[in-house]
Amino acid sequence: MKQGFVFREAFRGLGRNITMTIALVITTAISLALLATGFLVTNMTERTKEIYLDRVEVMVQFNEEISANDKDCSTKDCQEVRDKLQASDGVESVTFRSREQSYERFVEVFQDTDPLLVEETSRDALPAALHVRLKDPLDTEPLDAVRDMKQVDTIVDQVDDLRGATDNLDSIRNATFLFAAIQAIAAIFLIVNMVQIAAFNRREEISIMRMVGASRWYTQAPFVLEAVIATLIGAVLSGAALFGGKAWVIDKALNGLYESQLIARVSSADIWTVLPVVAIVGVIFAALTAQVTLRWYVRK
Repeated sequence: MKQGFVFREAFRGLGRNITMTIALVITTAISLALLATGFLVTNMTERTKEIYLDRVEVMVQFNEEISANDKDCSTKDCQEVRDKLQASDGVESVTFRSREQSYERFVEVFQDTDPLLVEETSRDALPAALHVRLKDPLDTEPLDAVRDMKQVDTIVDQVDDLRGATDNLDSIRNATFLFAAIQAIAAIFLIVNMVQIAAFNRREEISIMRMVGASRWYTQAPFVLEAVIATLIGAVLSGAALFGGKAWVIDKALNGLYESQLIARVSSADIWTVLPVVAIVGVIFAALTAQVTLRWYVRK
């Protein structure tokens, strides 16, 4: 079998249906870029969770009596809560902050970003609190022992804020995968049409080749290769789009969040890791679609 014939016919077929080939390449590029973006967002979400989980705390805020009178958690009521938390296996550390210390920390955090808020907040607005680091920040069961104690006013779980942020990223990921699926369906129809038209135009040539003993694979390989080559070109374009989008859009738009470590960075290495995977998926997908189409439209 002459492989040169297969490749020659495949490239001739791509040139013969140039407009459909261009449409297939563009659609495939968009589909693979969206698929890769979905994987990148998934990876970014997981690493963002790790960033926050490393520093997330739970604040057990005391009532007004302890906040106003206890400077160092020396009262019986404050010690009772602290001792229960420290005795729990799920608690890594417990740190007490008085009302004054809480206010000083508040000023430190917001004086540069929101000075008006600092100015309008009085020194006695914040309660005394125990800052609790859990061994597993997603497991808040150790806090159940103190939730209903009378001296505990509120329990502020920062993990709830983390869940809200990651839920938004998950929504973006799901939307990206949805659009990728829609583009993939469009690519399927384009491959089907391209193969069907190419096979119809070469139906007499295929019949003659079969009569002289050519195998089915030999006569069908150029059509499958057409779809594969178009998909590979689309994969290259999708990679270029991802790198371009990262450099010119994502990095500039999210630079402040990256530097503040509010969100995990999407790196070039991440794109290089994802691109081969989506390219292989695209090639296999295109080859199978072309082969199934040939089974339907080409006579045995």
